[in-house]
Amino acid sequence: MKLEQLHIICKNETRKAFDEFKRQIDVRLFSFDEVLKDNLQRQMFEQIGMGITKNIFKGEVSKSDLRVLNDTINQYKYIAYKTSNNYSKLFL
Repeated sequence: MKLEQLHIICKNETRKAFDEFKRQIDVRLFSFDEVLKDNLQRQMFEQIGMGITKNIFKGEVSKSDLRVLNDTINQYKYIAYKTSNNYSKLFL
């Protein structure tokens, strides 16, 4: 697994998921509160994980590659979590 390619994929998928998070807040269909924020963040994390694994799992992956993949995905999820919390403060 090429780490540089993994980070590019992670960055792109995280950006897409965060943009969707922002779009859902900006539409203002529902009043924004902590419960809705948690739900939107959970959806964002799922989107990040699914998008990355879809792009990575095109062949055989070793256990060490899975460990690196999991750690990298968790790092990007943490970045998205902190960023979405900061963005949510504008609406809470």
